[in-house]
Amino acid sequence: MDTQTLSIIALCIAAATVLVLLTRLRQAEQRIMRLSDETHSARQQIKVLSQERATAEAMRDGLLDVSTDPAVFIDADRRVVAINAAARSTSLFEAGHSLIESTRSFELDVLAEETLLRKQELPREFMLNSVLYRARAAPMGSGAVIMLRDISELTRLGRARRDFVANISHELRTPLTAIRLLLDALRTEKTGTTAGRERLLDQIGDQTNTLTQMTQELSDLAQIESGQMPMRLVSASLCELADAVTSRLSPQAQRADIRIDNGIDPQLRALVDPTQFQRVLSNLMHNAIKFTSHGGISLAASPETRDEEEWIKISVRDTGSGIPSDELPRIFERFYKVDRARGQSGTGLGLAIAKHIVEAHGGKIWAESVLGKGATFFFLMPADG
Repeated sequence: MDTQTLSIIALCIAAATVLVLLTRLRQAEQRIMRLSDETHSARQQIKVLSQERATAEAMRDGLLDVSTDPAVFIDADRRVVAINAAARSTSLFEAGHSLIESTRSFELDVLAEETLLRKQELPREFMLNSVLYRARAAPMGSGAVIMLRDISELTRLGRARRDFVANISHELRTPLTAIRLLLDALRTEKTGTTAGRERLLDQIGDQTNTLTQMTQELSDLAQIESGQMPMRLVSASLCELADAVTSRLSPQAQRADIRIDNGIDPQLRALVDPTQFQRVLSNLMHNAIKFTSHGGISLAASPETRDEEEWIKISVRDTGSGIPSDELPRIFERFYKVDRARGQSGTGLGLAIAKHIVEAHGGKIWAESVLGKGATFFFLMPADG
């Protein structure tokens, strides 16, 4: 092999080596670029996490400084990170320990776990060292904050109020019965009867009936609130229950020249206490008749899924004068009457009773209205099956 051939071979080998080195160099450059991008991304993530941590710590320190209720901060492992003075005074929490180790409260630990998993604010009520707390947990950064409020005194006062209402309702029945008997005796006595006397007796009778109704409704409301009026849930046809209420109120509706349309599907069934369900429907329809001067009242119902549970949504729609928007949030309060009801008969307890009955079934009740265009009341009852 001559010298020229060897030179050519050497050049080829050198060129191949250079190509390999260039390829490796390009690959190295690409790796360096990727590492640079990853490093930049990591730095950005670290910056964001640092900002979130600073924000969380600032919020935590702010709550620690201003909150008079126990506040507990936990990390992603449900370990206590920090507590405020109010939480420290309970002697239940200790930084560095897990919630379950500190409190021995399964309910509180479950609340913390659900909050961290769902990444949403959750409320809960539970007993802790014989004290009733209302807790609210909210995600904060990678952990969560739990605020506790002692509601033992509020619960005691609520119980005392219900007992007072129940007792006064019971005590009022005797004098009301006596007044009714005396009124009947006066009506039986015809001596000196005049039109004016009869009118006054009728007014006394009307007011006595109102007081009697109020006394009964106060007693019923106290029983429902205290759980002493158990709900006997059975599978029932809502259409049949509504038909019974409609038949009972038909004479009153006819006198007001109002038609009632029961549009509930006969196939719809719900788990309800029939008597209490009819009471809710009767209260809503009675109000609708009272405040509707023309047109009609329509009943409807439809299946609905909420929070992965099956419900039946019942509606009572009227064509009356409607309810002012600023009064809608208060219509379910005891004794509350909207302006259009001033001077109308009634105790102001019907909607409050309806609300408590619906909630005792696990449902909710609300109203929608446009002033001058009627109102619609909705409530949820658990579906059968």
